[in-house]
Amino acid sequence: MVYAYRLVYPLYLSSPPPLWEWQSPWMDHLFWNAATLGRQVELCAFATWEALEHENMRIWEHAYRPRAAYALWSTWRAWLAEYRALLITTKEVYEAHHR
Repeated sequence: MVYAYRLVYPLYLSSPPPLWEWQSPWMDHLFWNAATLGRQVELCAFATWEALEHENMRIWEHAYRPRAAYALWSTWRAWLAEYRALLITTKEVYEAHHR
């Protein structure tokens, strides 16, 4: 089993569903973000790594890639790397303002 998580955002018609995250320390950043900013984290158990990759690819192909806002990234992996950096930046900014 491969356990993966993603942040649950309020439903907006303009926002695509989040991709699944399966690696540490990135999962820890999701949990911090959820606890600090009052969000929820969704868990999904995938039977194999390939099933997880297939689901992220499906989300990417149907919800992200067709949108002009995501044209800079050629794959879901490239976008996920930038999303991970954004989570870290959010944490750093929050901590700098709440010391």
